[in-house]
Amino acid sequence: MTTRIMVADDSLFARMLAKEAVSNIFSDAEFMEAASGADALAMAEADAYQLDWYLLDINMGGPNGVDTAKALIAAGVAAHKIALVTGNRSKDLQDDAEAAGLTYILKTISPNDVDQFIERLRQFFTSP
Repeated sequence: MTTRIMVADDSLFARMLAKEAVSNIFSDAEFMEAASGADALAMAEADAYQLDWYLLDINMGGPNGVDTAKALIAAGVAAHKIALVTGNRSKDLQDDAEAAGLTYILKTISPNDVDQFIERLRQFFTSP
C-alpha cells in the first residue's frame, strides 16, 4: 500500500531533501508538494484530507505552517499526522507546536545532519 505524504515548503530544495529523506523510510511513498500553506490546504481538500502524513514548513507563504496545521486539524486531520519541519530552533515555537499536539522536526542544515534528520522523521512516522 502506498504511503501518501504532503510536503509543504516554499523552498524547492527543502522539499527535495524532505522527499529524499522520506524515501529512505517509505520506498513506496507518493508525494504531493506545495509551496505555500494555501496550496497545501487546497490540495488536501481536493484529496478529501486522505493523505497519510503532512510535513509542513513553519516559515512558508500564507498561511504559515502553524496556521496550516490548525486548518488541517479543524478539517479533521489528526494532529499526530502533522509535523512542522523547520530550521527555526525557537523553544517557544517548539513548545507551542507540541502543546497543539504537533511534532516539531528540525530540518537538516548540512550533509552531516541527513542521518539525524531521517531518524527524526522515522520517529515521527512510527510514534503512536
